[in-house]
Formats: sequence, C-alpha cells, structure tokens
Amino acid sequence: MNINCIIIDDETLALDILEDYISKIPMLTLQGKFNSAIQAMDCIMRNKVDLIFLDINMPDINGIKFYEGLPHKPKVIFTTAYSEYAVKGFEINAVDYLLKPISFDRFFQAVSKIFNNTDMAKERNPKQLEESMAIKDHSSFIFAKVEHSTVKINLRDISCFEGFKDYVKIHLINESKPILTLNSIKHYEMSLFSKGFIRIHKSYVVSVDQIENISRNKVKLYNKDLFITIGESYRDFFYELVVRKNL
Repeated sequence: MNINCIIIDDETLALDILEDYISKIPMLTLQGKFNSAIQAMDCIMRNKVDLIFLDINMPDINGIKFYEGLPHKPKVIFTTAYSEYAVKGFEINAVDYLLKPISFDRFFQAVSKIFNNTDMAKERNPKQLEESMAIKDHSSFIFAKVEHSTVKINLRDISCFEGFKDYVKIHLINESKPILTLNSIKHYEMSLFSKGFIRIHKSYVVSVDQIENISRNKVKLYNKDLFITIGESYRDFFYELVVRKNL
C-alpha cells in the first residue's frame, strides 16, 4: 500500500520535521511540501494526493476552512500548536489531530490509522488495486539480474541486502559470498517491507526472521559475522515496528 501525501505548514521547521518523519515510513510518498495552502492547490488538483498533513493556523487561510473548500477531499491529519481546534478537526472527519511539537511516536500512531483504513484501498482504481495485490501476494521469491543472467532467489534464503554504490549485495544465509546485482537499496526497502524485511541503516535492509539478537543499537544476524548498526534515522521506526509490535 502506497500513500501519496503532501505537507502544508507556514513554519519551515515543521515542514522539515514532518518530511523527516515521512521519509522513515516506506509506505508514504511525499509529493511536495508547501508553506501556504494556496501554493498547494495546484499539486492537489493535478496529482493523486491521498493524504494531507495540514497546519490549521496559517496567515493566508485557516487550514480547516481550506480543507472544507476542497472539491475533492483527501484524507487529512491536522497539525497545530493550538489544542482548541481539535474538536472542529474531528467534526470534519480528520484521521487524526497532532499537537505540536510532534513526536515521531505520535506521528506513527496517526499514520497507522491510515494503514488500517480499508476505504482508502477501495478508492484506488482497478489497475492500482491489481498492482498492490500483486506486490502483496507475489510469492516468496525475487529475480535478480546477475551479470548476463537473471537469478531466482527465495526470500527465505536471504539474510539481508547491502547497498554498495550503484549495486546491492544480496547476502544469503548459507553462502559466504553475496550476490551482486544492479539495483538500489531503496527498491528492496519498498518492495519487501510487507514480506518481513525492514531497512535499519542507509545501506542495509534485513530479514526480521534472521535477526539473532539486538544489542546496543546493533543487529546480529544468524549465520553471519555481521553486526549492523541501526541508523539513527531508522531507530524509532525499527523499535516501534519490530521490537514493540513484533513485525
């Protein structure tokens, strides 16, 4: 499930914080960030926007009034420093209401409500649904281009993916030598998240099943002398999803 979102907030710091939070969640794709609602109109009208992170108290137009005036209303999560707007936000069926300063834990809780919202899936056209189902149900293997051939690899045989310049090393459980393929680490992060793989570092996507232990923000994999540091920007998401909720 991929959710196209935008941020509207007149505070630069708020825009940057939300952009950073969004980057940690593979299912969210940021279409743009805007410091005024008027600037965001063209993006909303021209693109498929599923979700808006919308500040309420802005100088050009109140965020609630702006949202109420949209002919097509994406899902909305309101963000503001003023708690008195909360009741009105929920009256217009907002997904959630985030009070600044916003922690990542609270942000993740709000976004999780979208993941569990089946109405959004129903809104997608048949082709999008078919592609989404194909990714979800497409079996337990991948194809990787290796030199002049294409190799089929079972996911259960993979311990992790390691980004290496323009290539990715696919580390296999029972093989000492990794498979080298031309691709991006981002590709594997996005396509395999729903199949038990998670990105824990800018260079590593690991199989959750192959994690032997976690100690001092480092992950040890079975059958490997790899101790992978959990990157700071991935840490909150990893512990929330894997350790606390047992992905």
